[in-house]
Amino acid sequence: MPEEQEYIFEVADGVGTLTFNRPDKRNALTTGMYDGIADVCNSVRSDDNVKVLIITGNGSAFCSGSDIEKRMLPRMKTGYYIPVEETRAELIAPPMVRVAPALYNLGKPTIAAVNGIAAGAGLSVAMLCDFRIVSDKSKYLAAWANIGLAPDIGATFTLPRLVGVDRALKMILTRETIDAAEAERIRLVTQVVPHEQLMKTVRDFAVMIAGGTSVAYELARQALHHGIINDLEAQLTFEAYAQGVCFNSEDFREGVKAFLEKRKPAYKGK
Repeated sequence: MPEEQEYIFEVADGVGTLTFNRPDKRNALTTGMYDGIADVCNSVRSDDNVKVLIITGNGSAFCSGSDIEKRMLPRMKTGYYIPVEETRAELIAPPMVRVAPALYNLGKPTIAAVNGIAAGAGLSVAMLCDFRIVSDKSKYLAAWANIGLAPDIGATFTLPRLVGVDRALKMILTRETIDAAEAERIRLVTQVVPHEQLMKTVRDFAVMIAGGTSVAYELARQALHHGIINDLEAQLTFEAYAQGVCFNSEDFREGVKAFLEKRKPAYKGK
């Protein structure tokens, strides 16, 4: 973990929580934080004890985007942008490029608990999550054009899928700040809750998911993502594969047994 603890990762009750921890900078993302998101996602993917991942921010902001002083200014020389990647790996896949697939393809349910502003890269991270449960005080800004940049970290993939191409382009071109109510209306976010109830609501939801049949949940998540781009025949093939995996799981046997015995199933995620 970075010396300044730019992010914090904790696990309890089958739920992992990644908290951006630069409240004085509105949780602006540094290179270490980009690396941290990818590292946490890769760790969660292979850890059977973590069923759900929550991402949130410490303080009054979720994430205000990339840290301009630490991420942008070091690359400027006499007014021109100069790449500063030190290794071949960084040149081919810089940290912000690794974040999107690591989070989007995590395979386990992810929840963005948006407690304040989500701008630029912060908006991208929230949109890569499966759910966005947000404070009624939260705000959203497609801020890239404010400094002459096009969207990144998957925003041009996720934003039009959530709100439609026309609304996505309007957000990007106008750089208007959207409040929580409008974000819910255009389906940018999943649910708006009172600010003081945000983390309890998110955690209760995450614990509920973590106590369920994670094998079926993860396959259902994959199926829905595939279904956006698959034709019907391809999707039916994937569903048949997913059902086959479920039929061979301990959770399926426990679910059937509990149904017959008229009791709540005790799933193990196996």
